[in-house]
Amino acid sequence: MAAGAAIAVVGWWTGYKLGGVVALNTAQAFQSAGIENYWQTTFLVLGSIVIACNIALMFVPEQSPEDRVADQLEQDSIIASNLALSGQQGRVVAWLVGTVVGPLLSFFRRNGFAIALAILGFVFMFKIGEAFLGRMSIVFYKEMGFSKSDIALYSKGIGWITTVVFTLIGGLFAIRIGLVRAMFVAGILMAGTNLMFSWLAWSGRSEVLFAAAVLLDDLAGAFATVTFVAFISMLVDRTYTATQYALLASIGTAGRTLFASSSGALVDWLGGDWGKFFVLTAVMVIPSLVCLWILRHKLTDMLSGAQVRLFGKSA
Repeated sequence: MAAGAAIAVVGWWTGYKLGGVVALNTAQAFQSAGIENYWQTTFLVLGSIVIACNIALMFVPEQSPEDRVADQLEQDSIIASNLALSGQQGRVVAWLVGTVVGPLLSFFRRNGFAIALAILGFVFMFKIGEAFLGRMSIVFYKEMGFSKSDIALYSKGIGWITTVVFTLIGGLFAIRIGLVRAMFVAGILMAGTNLMFSWLAWSGRSEVLFAAAVLLDDLAGAFATVTFVAFISMLVDRTYTATQYALLASIGTAGRTLFASSSGALVDWLGGDWGKFFVLTAVMVIPSLVCLWILRHKLTDMLSGAQVRLFGKSA
């Protein structure tokens, strides 16, 4: 699971990082050429790339979903029969129960209500600090005096190489030490690398320190992402893989989007003190690690059981 998560994350980060290189360098080129609306023009270029990628996807072969659809229809029929419903109403209610209610009930039933809530809380909090940093990083780089080309080179270009390499290494590391321990290591790395940005903010503009902070942050982000994806992948019930994975991933994203949207207001509240801001983003990791420590034995047993169900006793 960790190895598969590593490959998936490599693909995601490749698009994210290399897309950033294209965006920043294109904007810089348009600005240097004297184009007034250089960002608007850049987004037209990016939009064209997205359209081209979607056209290419139309030619990718996909396995026929006939077996899955047949299984789903059979399950819906059983649910409708148990609920004593028939016709269109029965089909709609059965679909809702089988697709939405069933996966949620399964998650809480398998883990117990208290443990399930604690897991959801951990997933919600784990990457909030990293999200606060990510939201404001480009603004911080610009205020420190780094150009779009500098950001593209270190944060997107070289950062892509380090991200890919350390994502693969992170997958192997998670396999060796186990996902729960790997999550602890990932959280500590995220907090530590956030403090590197505090050092940069307080020491002033330094290209060497900027490169080190960005690359180490990419290392921590890659490791945290691959372990997080593998972690929630192992938690889901194989019967409801897609729905439960979507639930956990959405809760993780909600923590990042709901709270990280206030990151700019936090910087203003701190009087523009970027050093203190990055210290706070490091502290934000601590509650999730406390939650993980409390759950560590239960999670270890759950993940071991999931491995046995997936791969047999030899796992």
